[in-house]
Amino acid sequence: MSDGTMIMLIFGLIALLGGGTTAIVLLVAKRVRAHKERTYTGQTVGTIVRVRPGSVDRPTTVYVRYEVDGATYEHHETVKLTSETIKLGPIPIGQRKHGKIPSRVGCTVPVAYLPEDPSKAILVGNDGLMNA
Repeated sequence: MSDGTMIMLIFGLIALLGGGTTAIVLLVAKRVRAHKERTYTGQTVGTIVRVRPGSVDRPTTVYVRYEVDGATYEHHETVKLTSETIKLGPIPIGQRKHGKIPSRVGCTVPVAYLPEDPSKAILVGNDGLMNA
C-alpha cells in the first residue's frame, strides 16, 4: 500500500470516528429529551426571570421560575432555534434563526415537570438540537 493511500485511509477513519461520535451524542440527546417529554406529565406556567445572552461560543440560556403546590422552583435551559430560509424571489440567499421559546425577562413559558419531583422540569416546545 502506498503512503498516499495509507494517509487517505487514516484521515478517512478519523473523519468516520468523529462523525460517528457526533451521531451517537445527538441520538442520545434526542432520546433523553423524548423520555422526559413522556414522563414529565405535570404542567404549569413559568416566568423567565433571567437571561444569559449567547455569544459565538455559548448558547443563550433562560432561567425560569415556576410554582407547584405552593413551592417555587427554578429551571434553566439553553434556547433551541428554528430556521427560516430567506429568499430573493425563488433563490435562497440565507437563513433567519428564531428561538423556539421567548428569551426575554418577564415572558411566560409552559413548563412540564416530574410529578414525583417538581424540581425536575423541561420547557415545553424547546426541543431540538440547534442552540441559540
